[in-house]
Amino acid sequence: MSPSPVVEYAVHGVWSHRLGVDVVAGLRARFADAPAAVIIDLHGMTDDDAASLPLWLAARRAAAAIRPTVPLALCMPATTVLETRLRRIGAERLPIFTTMPEARAAMAARIPA
Repeated sequence: MSPSPVVEYAVHGVWSHRLGVDVVAGLRARFADAPAAVIIDLHGMTDDDAASLPLWLAARRAAAAIRPTVPLALCMPATTVLETRLRRIGAERLPIFTTMPEARAAMAARIPA
């Protein structure tokens, strides 16, 4: 199966267990399509205490375990608690961008021609 183009996945709503279950199901479906890369847009999500952080790290691990590896990036406002905590643990683990054009350009650069 040849890779699909870069997939963009937007998450909307207030973070909750239910939203997390929906996100996991959505990401599984995206990964099953063998995308060239996945960008998760979190601009429409509210997560005041960064409770979703473990899910994004698990998504990164899942994307890295796929062969060939699927580059994964998050896109979110720079002023959120989640963004601050993710950067604190190391942005190299999971690239974070503040705008979708930045994320698209970075992911396109990671995809072999």
